[in-house]
Amino acid sequence: MSASEAGLGRHRDELRPAAVARLLRLRGAGELTTAHVRLVAESVDVSVRQVWRWLAQAEETGSTEKPERRRIRITEEIIDVLADYRGNVKRAHEYLVREAKAAGEKPIGLTTLHDAIARDLDPGFMAGLREGIPAARGFDPAFQRPAVARNQVWEGDHKQAPLVLMMPDSTLSNAWVTWFEDRGTSYVMGWAVTAGSAHRGSVLAAMRSAVLREDPYGPPGGLPHLVRVDGGADFLSKTVRRSFGLLGVPIHRVRSARHKGGIERLNRTSMTRFFADLPRYTKAPRLDHVSRVGDQDPPLTFEAFVNLLREWVTEHNTKHVVKRTGLTPLEAWMADPTEIRPEPAPAELRAFMLESDHRPRKITSHGVEFSGRYYMPENGVGRIGVEVRVRWMPHHSHEIDLHTFRGNRYLGRAFLSDEATKELRTKVLEDRKEHSAELRKALQRSGERRRDRYLPATEPQLPVQAIRMTREEALAELAGTNRRAPAAHRRREEPYQPLTPIPAGWARPGQISAPSQPSSEDT
Repeated sequence: MSASEAGLGRHRDELRPAAVARLLRLRGAGELTTAHVRLVAESVDVSVRQVWRWLAQAEETGSTEKPERRRIRITEEIIDVLADYRGNVKRAHEYLVREAKAAGEKPIGLTTLHDAIARDLDPGFMAGLREGIPAARGFDPAFQRPAVARNQVWEGDHKQAPLVLMMPDSTLSNAWVTWFEDRGTSYVMGWAVTAGSAHRGSVLAAMRSAVLREDPYGPPGGLPHLVRVDGGADFLSKTVRRSFGLLGVPIHRVRSARHKGGIERLNRTSMTRFFADLPRYTKAPRLDHVSRVGDQDPPLTFEAFVNLLREWVTEHNTKHVVKRTGLTPLEAWMADPTEIRPEPAPAELRAFMLESDHRPRKITSHGVEFSGRYYMPENGVGRIGVEVRVRWMPHHSHEIDLHTFRGNRYLGRAFLSDEATKELRTKVLEDRKEHSAELRKALQRSGERRRDRYLPATEPQLPVQAIRMTREEALAELAGTNRRAPAAHRRREEPYQPLTPIPAGWARPGQISAPSQPSSEDT
């Protein structure tokens, strides 16, 4: 059966390093025969001469890997150009073409540049060049949180009800739902509805209904070991923190919504399974640019909405089966399941035992899904959305190998996400930091170059005061013979001349006045 019939495809390139290394060891021991070479050639469906060429190349280059073709590599200079143009490959290509023509070199093609970027830069890095580091973080995989016991972690959040309600005073208003969910069992522990907008009192009311166990709140309840919330001012207010602190419950603030995925899933579920069925739903399909379906229906009263929400929460807790546990939230909470995580088996040599179904799979935020389980790649930072080909060893489901579906490049191993070791978690976190640091440096260099480029156009120029003088004064100034003194010096050098004459009978300060002559009238 040929390689194409066996479905090997490019699998021979993966088998080549191990096979050649084996033959080199036999040659070093003086045991290599043509029978060994022929056996390898038949296994990978190549000619015997081809296997001898592999051996010659390995001895010449010192590597058993297949020699790579000469390709254009994405250098730091190209990354700087991409950063300058905000990740716009077309504009970056135009700049590179201008620079190449100015240097008398052959310019790179646009398709070649796209291929090189797809090969050397991950989608997360390109998203970061276009939109920043927060956008790049959206391409980083995240571990699934380990299973926790009941009341170990609660998650809280506000959710605006997309409805228009009739208040008791016959006015229309919106409403907010504040609730807490137990992360281990998905049980909605407590909730509160606030007309208008939610506030810190809404948090305290929902927390109270979650902690109490007597009727009508129980039977689940009690104090959690940790409450996980986002950066909302209500949950982080001084009053809420003090109340939780007196109960001995720490509050952990997460930086991203995906770090409190349980309550976010509850918010999305309530939209599709509860709010969308109610009258005056503000996200109903549009009839035109102004009106929606049912926007003229009579609204629910506030009391009716609270009763309907109570019924839905009760149904969610007692009848909805959680796929993760296979139980309803109430059953899971009463049974209090505890997950045991076995230690992963040690790594083994698997070069000749790997299999593949040659199906394309994508790296998601939870890793790679294979056989109904998620595997976390050890080199998956910035690679969400990349299509991969999975290789695995039969009867060893704790780890798989990943190769790019296009180009068949080896990306490393992937381990079961819920059995990942502490070393793998540390490595992924360090890779995320290094990825962000490299991206930050490229963006900072771009900002510095942009500031230097536009510096003359951004600093204000002081106006120049015009000096007025006659033509004769200007020529005298240039010749150095201008005897005109400033007004202040003239005033100091020349005596003061009053505008009106001084009367004869007045005496100047510091001078003795002459005796006055008697007049004829006196004599």
